Amino acid sequence: MRLFIELRGGALVMALVATLSLPALALAGTEDDLAAAEAGTEAFTDPAAAEAAGYGLPPEGPLHECIASLDDTGAMGLHYINGDLVGDTVLDAAAPEALVYEPAADGSLELVALEYVVFAEAWDAENDTAPMLFGEMFMLVDEPNRYELPAFYALHAWIWKDNPSGTFASFNPDVTCANAVPDTAVPVQAPAAPTSLLGVVLVAGGLGTALALRRRRT
Repeated sequence: MRLFIELRGGALVMALVATLSLPALALAGTEDDLAAAEAGTEAFTDPAAAEAAGYGLPPEGPLHECIASLDDTGAMGLHYINGDLVGDTVLDAAAPEALVYEPAADGSLELVALEYVVFAEAWDAENDTAPMLFGEMFMLVDEPNRYELPAFYALHAWIWKDNPSGTFASFNPDVTCANAVPDTAVPVQAPAAPTSLLGVVLVAGGLGTALALRRRRT
């Protein structure tokens, strides 16, 4: 390394500095994305604000349920989904496709995580590698799968509640569905690897329409 510098002088010193700075630059980018995610979803700590912005709990189906594991790996929670954001190939840290809430003992909902999802066929048509956010690669849930969905990529981000299993793990051992109302407190078997349940209602009948009907009823 020293010979490399001496042969080329100042120009190579600059190249060396740039090389050593790459990890720091990557870390800075990740921190920027995390900050954007927090700032972009801070208002949604109030579920009413989330609903006003187009998010909502599907009226039926698997995503109407509070998702918990059966093997002591914790829970995800209730997924409030934005039908306008699901289905495209846009990745925006500040605009997740779903907001994940934990039911509290007093009946309120606590925002605990964000979830990002893109369908694989659309993504792969435009990209050569899997999607990434926060320096983390999305997980591919291939087909056939338990959700009877086309293949999709997904990533949880536990921005609003610490997760001992990791910021980007699917289940959080400190989250529980014990306080969910009866028709949403349905545990599911944890998958072998972190996965997402997003998109089920979209494929089954159009989430945007379902949420619009739900808002009209209320």
